[in-house]
Amino acid sequence: MNDKQRSILLDISSRFSPPQGVKLSYGTSGFRADASLLESTVYRVGLLAALRSLKTRAVIGLMITASHNKISDNGIKVADPSGGMLTQDWEPFAEALANAPDIYTLVEILDDFVKKEKIALDGEWAAEVFLGRDTRPSGVSLLEAAKQGVASIVKANAKDMGVLTTPQLHWMVRARNKGLEASEHNYFDQLSSSFRCLLELIPQGSRIVGTNDKLIVDGADGIGGEKLESLKGLLNGLCVEVRNSGNGVLNEGVGADYVQKEKVVPRGFGPADVGISVPGALVSMEMLIGLCIS
Repeated sequence: MNDKQRSILLDISSRFSPPQGVKLSYGTSGFRADASLLESTVYRVGLLAALRSLKTRAVIGLMITASHNKISDNGIKVADPSGGMLTQDWEPFAEALANAPDIYTLVEILDDFVKKEKIALDGEWAAEVFLGRDTRPSGVSLLEAAKQGVASIVKANAKDMGVLTTPQLHWMVRARNKGLEASEHNYFDQLSSSFRCLLELIPQGSRIVGTNDKLIVDGADGIGGEKLESLKGLLNGLCVEVRNSGNGVLNEGVGADYVQKEKVVPRGFGPADVGISVPGALVSMEMLIGLCIS
């Protein structure tokens, strides 16, 4: 690490002091905690993402979200070039960065890791990191921290992809690394095209008379419901009704985690919605997304 890079790191890192007495662990959901504790961590994960981009010579993604957690929480996770999760080999590095007690230890950890991984900080390749966030108010300041982290590595650029769902950000990273267009419009287009392909696989004459083709979705007052409102017009052959779409508090009395833990229907649903039987095959959204990005 040359003197210029070290100076930049020491200068910008000094603006993001880690919270005292807090130890964070990186798991399948990335880092998650009360949003007030995360600014330093998100900044440091920005550093990691830039280095990961230099190492892989590919676009890396950072998603700022705490998914099903309460609105006061937030988190950050890394999307690898394939659109999957950060390789487990780098998780200890992520934890070491997040828990470094001061800027000098932080720079030492970075320097050692760069040497170990043989990452060229002064090479020709310019790192690129896609950033996304959900609708949590804390996401605005955390996004700025992530940008500062990426910018702290020379020849690294951050691109704000906007307010997104986690699958959208992961898809965009994968698409960009495959040389494809990676906008929200492209995501919706490919997802809806895959859905139409699935419908075409239904054998002629096999449709069950009287089947209810209406899909009712709990939007959990988050970004997923908002995006589904935009997507549903492209899903020909399926009537979609989105409930809890941004009018209440995120994940408060709604959402998959609430239903799983409380064993009750979410707000906006009643006895008439319980025990609905749908004949025929059930295709999950995960299956649909898998077909879309393969």
